[in-house]
Amino acid sequence: MIDPSPLVLVSGTAIILACGLAAVAVILDVDPRRSLPRPRRSALVERERDIAAGLGITWRWWVAIRVATTLAAVAAGVVAGIWVLALVLAVTTFSGLRFAVAGRAATRSLRMERAFLTQLRHVRDLMAIGNQPLDSALQEIGRNPGRELQYVLAPLAQGGSIVDNLVACGIRARSPIVEQACCVLIWARTRSLDALIGAIDDVLLPVGEAQLAVQEEAVVTLAQQRAVTFAMAGLLLFMFATVLRVDAFRAFYQTSAGAAVLLASTGIFFALVAALGRIVSVPKWTRWDLRRLAEQETRPRV
Repeated sequence: MIDPSPLVLVSGTAIILACGLAAVAVILDVDPRRSLPRPRRSALVERERDIAAGLGITWRWWVAIRVATTLAAVAAGVVAGIWVLALVLAVTTFSGLRFAVAGRAATRSLRMERAFLTQLRHVRDLMAIGNQPLDSALQEIGRNPGRELQYVLAPLAQGGSIVDNLVACGIRARSPIVEQACCVLIWARTRSLDALIGAIDDVLLPVGEAQLAVQEEAVVTLAQQRAVTFAMAGLLLFMFATVLRVDAFRAFYQTSAGAAVLLASTGIFFALVAALGRIVSVPKWTRWDLRRLAEQETRPRV
C-alpha cells in the first residue's frame, strides 16, 4: 500500500507556495493585461499602502517585509514537520503583521496630521499677515516642513506646478485630512485670497481638529482591543509550542484529524478576533481623488 504522507506533504507545500505567490501578486498590484486600462486597486492593496504610509516606509520596503515574514512563518512550520502548521502560520503572519503594526501606524499618522494642521495655520498667517500668495506660502513650508512632514511636503519645495505638487502631497500622506486640505487648496487657489483664508478658518482647521479628536479616541479604543488580542495569541502560541514538545501530540497533528483540529482552532481564534473588532466601529472618512480634481480645475473653461 502506498504511503500518502509524501503526497500530502508535496501537495500542501505547493498550495502554500501558490497562495504566497498570489498574495505577492495582489500586494504588488500585478496586472498581466498591460495594454488594457488598469482596474481599480482592491481594498486590500489600499489598506496595505495606508499602513506603509503610516509607518513612514516606502511601498517596496513594506512588500519586502511582508514577504520575508510570511516565508519565515512557512519555514517554521516546515521545520516542525507539520505541513498544515506551515499554512496556518503563513495565513496568521500575513494577516497578523498588519494588525500588529496598525496601532503604531495610526499613532504616527496622527502626529503627521497634527503637524500638517500646524503648517496649514502657518500658511494662513503668511497669506493674511505677510500678504504672500498661496504658491509662495506653500513653497516656504515645503522648504521647512519639520521632521513629521519631511516626506509628505517634499514636493512643495521642488518647484513646478503647485497643483501637481499638492496632488503629490496628498498621495504621499494617504490621509483624509491632508487630502481634504489639498482639495480645498487646489479649488481655492484660483479664487480670491480672502475666500481661501476663509475656507481655511471656517472649514479646514475646525473640521481637521474634530477629525483628529475622533481619531485619537478611536486609537485608544483599538489599542485596548489589540492588547486583548495579543494576550490571546500569546497564550495560544505558548500552549501549542508546549504541546508540540510531546512526540505523541506532534504525531497527532501530522495526521488528517490533527490538521482538522488545528484548522478549526485557528478559525475559532480568527472569529473571536473579528467579533472583538466589531465591539467598537471606527469611522471611515471620505477619501478624495486628487488627480481627477486637478484635471477638472486645470481644464480650460469654455
